Amino acid sequence: MTAYEKQILATEKYYDREMRAAEEEGVEILHSDVPGSRLHQVIHNPYDEGIDEG
Repeated sequence: MTAYEKQILATEKYYDREMRAAEEEGVEILHSDVPGSRLHQVIHNPYDEGIDEG
C-alpha cells in the first residue's frame, strides 16, 4: 500500500469518527456508506449534482 493510499484511509477513518461524534450530539449529517446506492451517487458525484463537489 502506498503512502497516498494510507493517507486516504486515515482521512476516511478520521471523518467517520467525527461524523459519529457529531451525530451523538444530535447533529444530522447526510452521508452514505453504501457505494452504488443512489444517495451515495448523489453525495459523491463531483460533476453535476454532488454535494461533495470535487
